[in-house]
Amino acid sequence: MKKIILTLLSLSLIHCSLNAEEEKSYLRTKDEISTKIKKYYEEMSKENIKFAENFFSEDVKVSINDLNVKGKKNYIARLNTIHKKLFKDMKVEKLHVHTNYFSSEALTSEGKTVGEISPDEDVVWTNAWGTITGVGRATNKKISFRMHMDFRTSKGKVIEMLAFYDPTQMNEEIKALEASK
Repeated sequence: MKKIILTLLSLSLIHCSLNAEEEKSYLRTKDEISTKIKKYYEEMSKENIKFAENFFSEDVKVSINDLNVKGKKNYIARLNTIHKKLFKDMKVEKLHVHTNYFSSEALTSEGKTVGEISPDEDVVWTNAWGTITGVGRATNKKISFRMHMDFRTSKGKVIEMLAFYDPTQMNEEIKALEASK
């Protein structure tokens, strides 16, 4: 009897362990995608907008807090405004980047699995956060605010980006720029 119970217990543990393997997602910090995201921030600090042109897909969807920007052309125009008219000496300090490679069995916010929503392609999201610093071009004021950004990549390009930060300092710089015209 004791052997039967131990055998059944062992089999159930093995079964649970096998099921857990199917749902395993991975988080990486030194992978190719994380490295490319870090490079994006380095290049934006140099105002290298050309890098962004190869970084985003043509039909990228960008959500910045509650603002939606559709397409690479529109987002590049926004980057040009930020880097050429609003701020100078922009950097991201205390940057952390990691990439999540989701299992096809991972649950989504809709209660479906990743495999059900994206059956033909892996779902990969990279998370980044840090502190953006710089100097306003119109006010010459130093800025510093924390941000969190998420990048969904497919075939080497960013197809969706989410950005979250307090826009107060940026809005003040926009007002100062408009008042100076």
